[in-house]
Amino acid sequence: MPHLISFDIDGTLVTGNGPGPITLEMVRRAAEHGHIIGSCSDRPVQDQKNMWAAAGIEVSFTVLKHKLDDVRARFTECEVYYHIGDTDMDKHYALLSGFEFVQVQTTDPHPWMLGTDGQPDWGPQGRGMAQQAAPPATQTSVPQPDAWG
Repeated sequence: MPHLISFDIDGTLVTGNGPGPITLEMVRRAAEHGHIIGSCSDRPVQDQKNMWAAAGIEVSFTVLKHKLDDVRARFTECEVYYHIGDTDMDKHYALLSGFEFVQVQTTDPHPWMLGTDGQPDWGPQGRGMAQQAAPPATQTSVPQPDAWG
């Protein structure tokens, strides 16, 4: 059974106003893996359609974010329903509509996110907060002043 993957745009896709980490190549691979793909965004539906057309990607749906429940009702044959986004509003509508919410900045890479080298090929901005350097390791022992010589 296919998975249905709904993408938020801004902050999620590399084409967003505030580019996100999901590249168009990742979206193409999701479709190649047999997943049903589309977008649920705050952007007007025609803007979403224009974005996909400009990218040369055929999607199965483009709806406003609060219409995720309509998408689920339309595609009843799916094994799992994902909405990938970057905000609490994305999470709210995903859970309200029976989707699993995937926080784009912190998700473990799905197979369709991996390049030919087996590594995720995040967009040029990386993954935002998840990409920041880890805090420095805590020193286990503090030298005493007399040990400094």
